[in-house]
Amino acid sequence: MPITDTDRRRWQYAAINVLSTITEADLSPITWRVATTAQLQGEPPSGTRPERLAALTAWADHLGIELTARPDSDGEVTYHGRTERTAKNGKSVTVSLYLRSWPDES
Repeated sequence: MPITDTDRRRWQYAAINVLSTITEADLSPITWRVATTAQLQGEPPSGTRPERLAALTAWADHLGIELTARPDSDGEVTYHGRTERTAKNGKSVTVSLYLRSWPDES
């Protein structure tokens, strides 16, 4: 059975519903991407490396996400983690956090 635009809208609605719930917390705003596949991805906006990592960590704590740090050979470190939330329509939504940082960032 093919996926329809109605399916995609329903999944996106579920993600927006979860986003409206999790952003009620008094945390630093981060950038959220809403997918048509019932997924949210949060990433701290511009700022210093410590500020961005602090924002990511606060959101991870709030959402119960264990962050994994993946260092690269060029010094870049990617932090990521995810969890699941249920929207009011019963659809499961994946909530991911993500940050890529380089050693020369202030």
